[in-house]
Amino acid sequence: MSILFARHGETDWNIANRLQGTTDIPLNENGKAQARLLCGNLEKDHRNICRIYSSRQKRALETAQAVGSQYHVPVQVIPGLEEMNFGVFEGHTWDEIERLYYDDVRKWESDKRYNRPPEGESCQELLERLFSALDRIMEEAGDEIDAGKDILVLTHGTVLMCLLALKNGLDFATAYLTARVENGQAIKLEPEELRKTRLKLYPKR
Repeated sequence: MSILFARHGETDWNIANRLQGTTDIPLNENGKAQARLLCGNLEKDHRNICRIYSSRQKRALETAQAVGSQYHVPVQVIPGLEEMNFGVFEGHTWDEIERLYYDDVRKWESDKRYNRPPEGESCQELLERLFSALDRIMEEAGDEIDAGKDILVLTHGTVLMCLLALKNGLDFATAYLTARVENGQAIKLEPEELRKTRLKLYPKR
């Protein structure tokens, strides 16, 4: 039927507007409540979830496990679903990043798809690993999707922003304004949409 992508619940660093990236921050109490709300919303939508895949990071995995417990479905952790590596920007608020790394931010934002934060990864590199993970998911679960069942993929805000930016042809530098997925929110993409999006992964430059 569908592949559902969900962002993890809230963390204390989300509240502080502190960039998490690869830093492994757990859910706070509100984040745990958002995970329960995600379960309820999926049930209200009559989602027939047969497989759950998750990033290895605590905030995603804890959210995935809450859904898995509700649906009695084990959670499978696979590489490629982790949040973007923001390098030296991690642990700082955006105001701090602008002050401490002004020139690096300008360079990064001049071509956010292909440029990296210092010691980090680009949006393109993130998308390449994401689609490697999605290829594996589609191979493992394709028959179940064709049979009308749903797959849930628990991941992170920048991962989903990059995926939606690629799908909708958005500017990666400003996609956070129009392709933002809130904590504990799920979006639906059909397999054919993902296949078409994958074709945009290596455009002629």
